[in-house]
Amino acid sequence: MRTIFAVGATAALVLLATGAPALAQNEKINIAGQVFHDRNGDNTYDAGDGVRAWGVGVRITDQVSGQVHTLPVGANGRYGIFNLPKSTYLVENLDVTNYTSSKTSYTTSETLTNGDFPLVGHVVRGTSYLDANGDGAKQADERAVAGEIKVVGKAKDGSPVDVSKTPGSDGTYAIDLPLGEFTLTTPLNDEGFVLGKPASATDVDWATGTRTITVASTGKTEQVDLRYITAAANITVKGSLSPAKDTYLVGEEITAKVQLINTGNAPVMPTIGLGRFHAKLIRYSDSLAADTSTQFELKRKIVPGETAEIELTFTPTGTIFTGLQLVVFDPMRGLKDVDSTDNMLQIAVTVVEKGAETTAPTTSTTTSAPTTTTTTPAVAGAGNSSGLASTGASPLGFLAIGALLLAAGTSAVFVARRRRS
Repeated sequence: MRTIFAVGATAALVLLATGAPALAQNEKINIAGQVFHDRNGDNTYDAGDGVRAWGVGVRITDQVSGQVHTLPVGANGRYGIFNLPKSTYLVENLDVTNYTSSKTSYTTSETLTNGDFPLVGHVVRGTSYLDANGDGAKQADERAVAGEIKVVGKAKDGSPVDVSKTPGSDGTYAIDLPLGEFTLTTPLNDEGFVLGKPASATDVDWATGTRTITVASTGKTEQVDLRYITAAANITVKGSLSPAKDTYLVGEEITAKVQLINTGNAPVMPTIGLGRFHAKLIRYSDSLAADTSTQFELKRKIVPGETAEIELTFTPTGTIFTGLQLVVFDPMRGLKDVDSTDNMLQIAVTVVEKGAETTAPTTSTTTSAPTTTTTTPAVAGAGNSSGLASTGASPLGFLAIGALLLAAGTSAVFVARRRRS
């Protein structure tokens, strides 16, 4: 009996010894965590931090078998791998080229559910609001202004960055950026409001709606505010003809010297239209871009209070030319021109055939314009927009120029060929 018991006990011990590895081989573990923007630097994902959406993620290496798993993160910054064979694993943070991090790796042989990696980058934050009282600071009773804010550029490693953010109900926003060079772009106008004149270094440029952001080191916060005002856009046009006289000859060279004055509160990029233009265009200021032979756009915006001076040189093609009729307007990017009565310049003249007696020059007050560079258009048939020569009636069909253009608010007559935001 003692012999039988001893043999049985020995067999049981052998089974236990040989069965243990099999049990270990069947055990599984999980590894998961989150990659996040640690805005407050406490190495913990908490209120106010952001997630690293769609990042390069982590690399998990089995230290025994050498098997490697590379896991990018999703929209919530999380990664995870499940039912891994029991082993020792090295979990490495791969997002350390464009960010800095206090945690670059973990080693674990057990299930890990909080394998988090805090990233430190550059935070751009600010407020988008209507500055009703114009003091340059958001008050509690001043409303937020919605509108998508975009940041595009390249990170330190050359990878593209394209991030969009819409301010919250209180107007605040925050965007996390890596090391690199970027351009932040905001809506120039939204809901009938326009960006106001910068009141501080934190405001966005009101003419371009942009801000250049250079991230050379991490761990910083940059304030970029969007300060809007209620739009009251307006352009006033003044000008004269040179030489100044009442009567000109057919074919005589005449230069219109025009002042475009921004008398509103929003940066504008005016369009210039010529009506009943029975003349041949000789040259025009280099600051203008020609849409057709009778319609031009200023190449840059004029900020409130600024005057842009342009010149248009032409020769009348017949006695049908009765004067300069020039209308200035701006697509206003959807904004209303608050006073269209000062958008027009009309100078009546008489044109006679060569050999006819001309009147003596009249005395007139002329605004002196600085020397401007000009562009000489190519000669082409009337109505050819590529050639910029006009020998007949304007293709704009300028009607009886005053009533209809002003009643239509100008922009209903001219449709801008190119919309600029």
